[in-house]
Amino acid sequence: MRATLVRVGLYVASIEAGAEPENQASGKACGIKLPEPAFAQKLSEAAGRLAIDLYVFSPAEYEEKTGQLTAFRLRDGGWVKEPCPLPDILYDRCFYRTAEERLLCKAVLAAIREQKPVTTLNGSLPGKWEVYGTLRQDSALAPLLPSTIRLNRPDTLLRLLNSYNGELFLKPSAGMQGKGAVHLKLSPSTREWIAAGRTGSNLLFRHRFAHYSSLSRWIRRFTGKASYIAQPYLRLADPNGNPFDLRVLVQKNGKGRWGVTGAAVRAGSTGSVTSNLHGGGTASQPADYLSLLFGEAKAERMMNEITEASLQAAEKLEHNYGRLAELGIDFGIEPDGRIWLLEVNSRPGRSSFQQSGDDEAARLSVELPLRYARLLAQRLNKPLIINDSATGQIQDCQVGRRIRSDNVQEVHP
Repeated sequence: MRATLVRVGLYVASIEAGAEPENQASGKACGIKLPEPAFAQKLSEAAGRLAIDLYVFSPAEYEEKTGQLTAFRLRDGGWVKEPCPLPDILYDRCFYRTAEERLLCKAVLAAIREQKPVTTLNGSLPGKWEVYGTLRQDSALAPLLPSTIRLNRPDTLLRLLNSYNGELFLKPSAGMQGKGAVHLKLSPSTREWIAAGRTGSNLLFRHRFAHYSSLSRWIRRFTGKASYIAQPYLRLADPNGNPFDLRVLVQKNGKGRWGVTGAAVRAGSTGSVTSNLHGGGTASQPADYLSLLFGEAKAERMMNEITEASLQAAEKLEHNYGRLAELGIDFGIEPDGRIWLLEVNSRPGRSSFQQSGDDEAARLSVELPLRYARLLAQRLNKPLIINDSATGQIQDCQVGRRIRSDNVQEVHP
C-alpha cells in the first residue's frame, strides 16, 4: 500500500520578490528573498529525501476569496512559484517585524483553517516574563533561573540598581537575537552611569550619563512601549573577558519524543553585552570549550546537568503551552562553574552547528522537524477510539475532525 504524501508548508512572515521571469508559466525559477534562505533550501532538500512535499509561503501567497495557495517549491536549485494544495502540517517560522505583520500572519492562518484543519508543527511561547514564571514553578529548574523582575513602574529601575550594586541587565520580553538588550552600570571611578547594548536594529551603542535622571529619561525613550524585564548582571565571560553562552537545541524525533539534537558555545567579542551569532559571535563545540575552562571531568558533569535541565524545561513548557516541536535553550556559565538558564526560544536557529563543525547536529536539526511532521500527519489519518462518557459507548472518529486544538501534549504508548 502506497504511503500518503505528506504536505508541509513552511510559513514565513514575508517574501520579498525579485525580478519576475518573462515566462513564469513555464516553471522557471524566480528571484525571491526569503527570511532564512539557507535553512529553507536545506529543509526543502531534506524533505525531498524523506518523500515530503514542502513549499514556502507567506500571507501574500494565499488568496482568501478563492481559497487558493500559490507557494514556492525548490526545483533544480531555484524557487518556482506554482499552485499548491493547502498543507497538512504548517511549520511556522514567522519572525514579525511589526505588530501589523503579526496580525496579518495570524489572520491568514485562521482563514486557511476555515478551509482545512491544518496542524501546526510547532507552537509558540509567550514573552520572557511569562516563561520565567512557568519555569519557576518547577523545583528542579527554579535554582537555575536568575532573579527576574518586570519593569512596570517608574521607580522599579532605581530600586533594582540599588539592590544589585548599580548594575543590571535589561532585555525586551518579546525580543530575540540580543536586540534591544542593555547593560546598565554605575562607574565606580567617575560615578557616571553607563548604558551599553544593542538597538532593535542590532547596532552597538554605548552612552554615558552624569546623573541618574538623564539615564532614566533615556531608558524610557529607548524602551518605549515595549515590555522589558530586568535581571542582575551576571559575569558570563571567559578569563579574557569574552562573553559566552551555550545554546542547546531540543527537538522531537520521528516518534514524538524529546531529545537534545546538539549544543554549541557562542562567544562574543570583548566588551560586547551579548554572544549571539547575529551580533557577530562565533560558535564552537561545548566539550572542547568547557574543558579548557573547567577541565574535562567537570565539563562533562556540567553538560549532563544542562542536558537534563533542557529536557525538563521542554516538557514543562509543553505541558503549559501545548504542542511544541523544538526549542533553543540558552545557558550562561559563571567563572566558578555555576549554571544559569537564561532564555528559551520557540523559533531557534541552527547556524551555530555548521559554524562549530558539528555536521551531524546540523543535519539532524533540519531533518527532525520533518520526521515529526510526518508522524503528526500520519496520526491525522488514523481512527481514534474514544469512550463517550455520557453513554459509555465506544466510538471511533478521525483525529483531524475531533481533536482540533493544537494545545495537545504528546502522549506515548
